[in-house]
Amino acid sequence: MELIFSKVLLELAIISLIAMVAVVHWRSKPTLPLPPGPPGEFLLGHARVIPKDNTAAAYARWSKEYNSDIIHVRSLGRSIVVLNSAEAAKDVLERKGANFCDRPKFTLLEVMGWGMTLTFLPFGKRWQMHRKLLQTSFSNTNVRKWHNLQMTEARKTVRNILRRPDAWETSLRRLAVAIVLQVSYGTEVPHDDDPYIQIANDAMYATGNGGAPANSIVDLVPLARHLPDWLIRDWPLRFARQWRWAIQKLHDVPFDVAQKEHVTHQLLNQYKSNEALGNKQEWSLEDIKGAAGAVFIAGADTTWATCVIFILNMVLHPEIQEKARHQLDLVIGPDRLPEFSDRGSLPYIEHIVQEVYRWSPLAPLGIPHKSLRDDVYQGMFIPQGKVRIFACCRSYMPWTSLITSRTVVYANAHAIAHDERIYHSPHDFNPDRYEPLANGGPGEPFPVGNFGFGRRACVGRFLADNSVWIMVSTMLATLQFRKKRDDAGNLIEPRVSFTNGGTCHPQHFECSIKPRNLEALALVGAS
Repeated sequence: MELIFSKVLLELAIISLIAMVAVVHWRSKPTLPLPPGPPGEFLLGHARVIPKDNTAAAYARWSKEYNSDIIHVRSLGRSIVVLNSAEAAKDVLERKGANFCDRPKFTLLEVMGWGMTLTFLPFGKRWQMHRKLLQTSFSNTNVRKWHNLQMTEARKTVRNILRRPDAWETSLRRLAVAIVLQVSYGTEVPHDDDPYIQIANDAMYATGNGGAPANSIVDLVPLARHLPDWLIRDWPLRFARQWRWAIQKLHDVPFDVAQKEHVTHQLLNQYKSNEALGNKQEWSLEDIKGAAGAVFIAGADTTWATCVIFILNMVLHPEIQEKARHQLDLVIGPDRLPEFSDRGSLPYIEHIVQEVYRWSPLAPLGIPHKSLRDDVYQGMFIPQGKVRIFACCRSYMPWTSLITSRTVVYANAHAIAHDERIYHSPHDFNPDRYEPLANGGPGEPFPVGNFGFGRRACVGRFLADNSVWIMVSTMLATLQFRKKRDDAGNLIEPRVSFTNGGTCHPQHFECSIKPRNLEALALVGAS
């Protein structure tokens, strides 16, 4: 009885706080109109209107319905502004990037262990320091020093796939993890069953299955992170607590064996040197771990999932495989495998990679931004929207506030990639859409926003893109993807299905993978 009473009190307290936020919002109503959106409910706003599944598609649908590239909804006191076109996203997040470089507070991700990672850090000195640490190391020029590593790992992955075709997903996972761990820590991952693969799998599962960033009850009510599970019925919070060990292990285990000439070791050397000389430290050990963790989250998951989407579409479209191989044969010939120096001479391979990015963005809504101050776009008001309730309680509570209401801004990568004004038949997988007008093609633009916008664009995007390109080109040169047959000889149609959450991964599907020909098999064996 006492437990039920406590839960009722908690729910009443939360409802009361939401009501207070609503009152504050009503009293501070802007003179300019907010972007349009569907009708909401009293107090709850759009909390029950916004679907839990395929949220990005719903926002895209409302954008069409209200004939506006930018829409606004409100959920439990939080304003959500969604940018549904490339033009709107660039105008707001890039041209006004200095104002929209902040992040909302990701309380749930902090509980999980990602609090020191550049991707989720709020704007401030620590974010600037982490960004400075990583931007130089992962510029488009500096990542070229990893080309040989990426080529070696791509060829090793093809050999592993041919050895165990049914375990092709595991082999691709090893590729992605091997590259980011060697770049970050100098740690080698030689086998598909290496312990580091499981560490990475656990961390990616934890991150991808705990709900969308900035969208849980603890993100709205930070106080809730301190409450026991029996008192607060919030599945994402319980999940974050249960899986915190996975994120901690990812940061700690590779860090302990960081090798020379790699990002983490260089930062650690400078830290130890400052410590020995008694100099003021620029960053802590936790900062170094967080910087290395940012490389992992930027590269491992992206590379693996993108390669899986590529294979899915090669199984569904064998004619695209044949066209790609024809170009490879003309440009490279049968005596060697693709190298990075070939990239500019293989436009159709580039078109395939770009179409993989566009067809199914891995983060349909991306990671939300927050403005540092109020802003206006095309006559519509975008509030900074930060409200603190019960600030007077600080004298006897350790928390800065009981509830915060903030405006978050999403760039809807799904809507941008499937904009019918830009892409003809956007749900079709069609690399020919990028063929230039001068060559008689449609001349549609490469997709934008898959790696974020503005100052919050992913620092590891060049490394990840290089990994994807060399793996795709190597697989096309050496492997043949087909539909699998069951025991009766019938073709098995691959299931086109994706996970739903902050990241969108393809579900497992059946396929047949064989060597393209004997010459390719010999090349792989000799590489």
